[in-house]
Amino acid sequence: MLLKLLYDFAISEKLLEDAAFIKKPVRWVIQLDAIGQLIGEGPIETHGNDEKKALELFIPKTTRATGGGQVADFLVDDIGALFNLNTNPQTDLNQRAANNLHGKHQDYWRQISEAWIATDHYGLSALMAFHDQLQGAVPPFLKLDSEGTPKWVIRKATGETVKLGSDLLTFAVDGHILINDEDAIKPYWRGVHAAEMETSEKEAQRGICLITGQVGVPIARTHTPMVTGLPKPARGTGAGLVGFDKNAFCSYGLKKSFNAPVSIDASIAYLAAIQHLSKQEDHWLAIGPAWLCFWTLGAKAASGFFANLLKRPDSKTVREFMVSPWKGFEQPPNQLGRFIAVTLSAAGPRIIVKDWLQISIGDAEKNLKKWFQDLDVAPYGSRDDIQDERSPLSIDQLASTTIQRKSDGKFDRDKLSPDLTSALYRAAIKKESPPLTLLKPLLDRFKSNIAKNGLSALRDQGRFALLKLTVNRQLRSEGKSEMQSHVFETNDPAYNCGRLLAIFDSLQHSAHGESFKGSTIAERYFGSASTAPNTAFSLLWKLHQHHLKKLRQQREKGQRAAAKIKGSITEIASLFSPEFPGGSPQFPRYFTLVEQGRFALGFYQQMAARKAAIDEHKRKKDAGELKPEDEELELSEREQ
Repeated sequence: MLLKLLYDFAISEKLLEDAAFIKKPVRWVIQLDAIGQLIGEGPIETHGNDEKKALELFIPKTTRATGGGQVADFLVDDIGALFNLNTNPQTDLNQRAANNLHGKHQDYWRQISEAWIATDHYGLSALMAFHDQLQGAVPPFLKLDSEGTPKWVIRKATGETVKLGSDLLTFAVDGHILINDEDAIKPYWRGVHAAEMETSEKEAQRGICLITGQVGVPIARTHTPMVTGLPKPARGTGAGLVGFDKNAFCSYGLKKSFNAPVSIDASIAYLAAIQHLSKQEDHWLAIGPAWLCFWTLGAKAASGFFANLLKRPDSKTVREFMVSPWKGFEQPPNQLGRFIAVTLSAAGPRIIVKDWLQISIGDAEKNLKKWFQDLDVAPYGSRDDIQDERSPLSIDQLASTTIQRKSDGKFDRDKLSPDLTSALYRAAIKKESPPLTLLKPLLDRFKSNIAKNGLSALRDQGRFALLKLTVNRQLRSEGKSEMQSHVFETNDPAYNCGRLLAIFDSLQHSAHGESFKGSTIAERYFGSASTAPNTAFSLLWKLHQHHLKKLRQQREKGQRAAAKIKGSITEIASLFSPEFPGGSPQFPRYFTLVEQGRFALGFYQQMAARKAAIDEHKRKKDAGELKPEDEELELSEREQ
């Protein structure tokens, strides 16, 4: 059961040793002196190991339900809680939202006032003095910029003003950050947290915990604290995993979380596990609106190893993995250890489990090897001029080939389907076949790209790797011959038609050379040739004869090139019988979706082979290594 696995992870990682605090990035530290006066021009901006990220601090964590919007965190929160300001100024607050904001603001300063009374800490006294001096006004370091879209700007300690995001703020007095105080502030909060827990347990209904199996334990009415810091579509204030907000989700007259009875301690533990995993690069991979969460049992180091293969599978890493999977490890991990993976998404305050699986580390290793074998496809040229720096075989890059690039050349990953991400994850880890419906967006996007961008559309290597994997796993399930990584000989009509279209396109390039400025054969005919080949190739057959004639007119070099290309065309055309002796070959009337995938692979691999030959010719030419048989490629140097 997933909740039990998350609970066990929290216990094994000792995530509940100091349950009163949680690690979160805090962007701004407001500096005060001992009497509550601001120090400097504005707050200090913090930075973590990554300059773009804020410093992570252990901040107080309440067990109170925050979903109502009127509960603030102790000493650390946003400008809404601190100063009663609308954090989203481009949207006017309705009466309910305004009441919630005011309630949260009151709750923030109530907690500080109670802490001051209990501890008599000079820093809390300074905070109360600062609050009294403001008298509800906007602090001097904040300003609402109404130009264009309304937004808050904050003046930093350096005097520079920047746009304020959904950042957390806290206070320092005389240079000491209050939430780091181990003498008074932290012990006080641990007492508050313990009292909250005791109250919750006293008021809770007793029952059997679904996770631990314990009997007579206090059952959580709602599972808190919510997981925060998740990207969209999760709500910024946090999201939970278990909830029952509709009668249709309830059974036997039970209300809310009593439909899935979990003890208060166990609910805190499994949510702490998700919170922790979401912050670890070795356990979490965000792909648009979906998140891949994974960990291992019995082989802790293996999790980071698998994460690297899924996130950054460059050619060197993949080669080493295929030959010696655990190179660099003192000893290979326990092959019987468990690899656990969960695909998550969100809808507002709810985390959605799209899929989850368990598999042995040994099986995960074997399946990942097969995954990379099925993805192996020859690249079209080098990757030096590709705008996206990610590996073409990473999970997110593969998924992104189904969507359109933005104007900056990068993929709009927010439009990715979480179901697609889940399917690819299972294909990698469990060796399942991706749905054949995946072929349609892959092919549609390529048809659009090649019509718009020409042969540069072939540089999306991930698209053709995913095509090959999807097609091959379908062929394998049917016991048929599979596609290879490079151009290969086969009787498959669709694959050979794709190759033939590529040869016709190359012939056009060679025949026209630099003078040709119009649409190429591939740009104009790929869509029709891949769906209705007989109609398209009846036109292309006549057109290629014209191009051969034009090429032969380019002296001896052109004649040799024409003869070589003619031989390639004849070889492929011989696989298609003519309607009558001496006639042009007859091609299939239509191709199914899977056949269109094989057509695209044939076209891509033939073009990749052509590109490799041209690049090698240029290298030889620059090095003075050309041989007479290489000369006909001089006619193709326009092809980039």
